[in-house]
Amino acid sequence: MGRAVPPGEPEWTQEDTLLAIEWQRLQDETCQCGHLLSESLDEANEYEPKRITCFACQAKERAERAASEREGADLSGHKITVTLVGRRPVVGD
Repeated sequence: MGRAVPPGEPEWTQEDTLLAIEWQRLQDETCQCGHLLSESLDEANEYEPKRITCFACQAKERAERAASEREGADLSGHKITVTLVGRRPVVGD
C-alpha cells in the first residue's frame, strides 16, 4: 500500500510519521512472544503455556522435511509457501 506522491509534496505526511513512530514504539515494547514487556518482565505475573497446532506450519514443515530428506536435495534459497485450498469436514460441524 502506498500513495502517489505528487511533485513537490513530502514523501511522508505528518500522519505517516506519527503512525511510524507509534508502530516502532509498539515493536520496542513487545516481546517476540507477542506480550507487552511491561507485563511479561514482571516476576509477579504468571503465564500458562498452551500447546497449539498451526496446521499451515505443520504442512509447510512436513514439506520442508520431505524435501531435505530426498537424496541430493539442495534447498539453498528455496521457500515453501502454504495456501488455504479448502476445508475438510470436521466431526461436529
